[in-house]
Amino acid sequence: MSRGIIRAERNLGRYALFVCFFPQIIQGPIPRYGDLAGQLYEGYRFDEKEFVKGAWLVLWGFFLKLMIADRAGTAVNIIFGGWEAYQGVYVLVGGGLYGLELYTDFLSCVCLAKGTALLFGIRLADNFHHPYMARSVKEFWGRWHLSLSSWLKDYVYIPLGGNRKGRCRKYGNILVTFFVSGIWHGAGYKYIFWGMLHGIYQIAGDLTGNLRNRIYGSLGMEADNRARVWVERVFTWFLVTAAWVIFRAGGLRQGLFMVYNMVTVYNPWILFDDSLLSLGLSWKEWVVLGCSVLALIKAESLQEKICVRDELLRQPLIIRWGAALASEAIIWGAITRVCGLLTTGCGRRWAVSLPKWWCWTAMSFFWTTGRMRGMPGWLWMICGGAR
Repeated sequence: MSRGIIRAERNLGRYALFVCFFPQIIQGPIPRYGDLAGQLYEGYRFDEKEFVKGAWLVLWGFFLKLMIADRAGTAVNIIFGGWEAYQGVYVLVGGGLYGLELYTDFLSCVCLAKGTALLFGIRLADNFHHPYMARSVKEFWGRWHLSLSSWLKDYVYIPLGGNRKGRCRKYGNILVTFFVSGIWHGAGYKYIFWGMLHGIYQIAGDLTGNLRNRIYGSLGMEADNRARVWVERVFTWFLVTAAWVIFRAGGLRQGLFMVYNMVTVYNPWILFDDSLLSLGLSWKEWVVLGCSVLALIKAESLQEKICVRDELLRQPLIIRWGAALASEAIIWGAITRVCGLLTTGCGRRWAVSLPKWWCWTAMSFFWTTGRMRGMPGWLWMICGGAR
């Protein structure tokens, strides 16, 4: 308001609606009033395609949470809970799985929020844009937690002067911004160190940019070379993972000790014997986790080029809903049969609620769209619906 971009909302009901809009109130994304207010106050007409996109986002959120985040979290808790006994590649695996757990846990909540909102015809902003496809730490922060990153940019980095007052001032502004980011994530020296480390990553990346380009050029690896792309992605992943180890550790000293052991202890054979089976996951659960991660990588690689949901919407109705219901059946089967979640109360509730949610979604979808087209929902479904 102080910048004159939006006007103060004097209607208490509208303000309360914006503040209490339930899909994003817990996990985000953090909405800007100017982006969301108009959608909340204007009229809405049912759109089949938007409804289907929302349902698919909800299903994708279930997949990320149940198939990846919860599985990875089991191993992460064991490694960091007994950190003195795990060194070398164990720490690398723990840090990598923690980054994966954090990403898919946040992204699943965002997908659930966006999908639920889209069922009502309201579009929420993206909060993640395939961050592990980034080729540098700077690009990583242009893809990770976008609502927080944009807030830090608009209210911390730019008011400090941004990059307009020379290189030294620019680097100082970067460090201050990531210092604030560290404090935002939690009270403790490890969070401040984590934030400052990401600031140092960005400064080092800017200072060594020309040198790295010359090295890659001498090796015949131009900017769009596929090998170079994946080398840069893996190196960025390693830097981010080292920072995640400190972020997840019980304290700064413990985190630094774990990173030191990660880079000094050589034990890659644990990836090929049965050592990983001591981390709380059976071999079946490791297979489920691995296949799910490969599916996530493939999906994000496709999303870099096309919108998968739009492509699916071009298919006939029977294929669209068949794929959705088949995906739900795979998730339900994996979490109940392979991962054994039926033995817990939480697992039983998930096993019952997930198929029930999709049955009600399919029934309401066909009933509503059929009524809008002047025919019973079941008849509209049999006739093949709309393309």
